[in-house]
Amino acid sequence: MKIMKFLAITFLLTTFLVGCGNKGALIEKDYYVQINEELQTPNSNGHYVYAQVGYDKDGNEKVVSFFADKPFKEGTIVCIPRSLEGYTGDPKVINMDDLPENIKGKFIQS
Repeated sequence: MKIMKFLAITFLLTTFLVGCGNKGALIEKDYYVQINEELQTPNSNGHYVYAQVGYDKDGNEKVVSFFADKPFKEGTIVCIPRSLEGYTGDPKVINMDDLPENIKGKFIQS
């Protein structure tokens, strides 16, 4: 009986971990970035490459590098999902009102 319980728990745990195996599923967090430069030309792959200071919801600062299909205007605020491995998801343009309250002071209103 103990063996059956052990096997059932092992199976459930394994299933859960495999299901969460996509990149960054468990350790992803959002960084909020205000674009401080307007890029004029894309790289050789047709992407615009940014390396900007961003803040997580707790106010921790980190330089976040990300790609965009189109250039952002200076002053635009974007939310960048980022994993601890450095993978970044697609940037999403947000409004100042959508920022976490404790980091709004770190951004310039346009």
